[in-house]
Amino acid sequence: MYSDRCSSCHGASGGGTRNGPRLSGGRLLQAYPDPGDAVAVVSEGRDRMPAFGGLLAAGEIEAVLRYINEVL
Repeated sequence: MYSDRCSSCHGASGGGTRNGPRLSGGRLLQAYPDPGDAVAVVSEGRDRMPAFGGLLAAGEIEAVLRYINEVL
């Protein structure tokens, strides 16, 4: 799911691109220590980040965030 929905802006390994910030190396947890805040950004969008709440189920959003935090 990360590859399909996130990597075009945040990079295949989460290192960021011109279109999206770095998420790897704990960056997501630093920016959003409260997991609910990260869920809200993915669901509702923010700045250039599009909203994915209508495209992904709550469990899918949580799975993507877990992947970013645990794998990237």
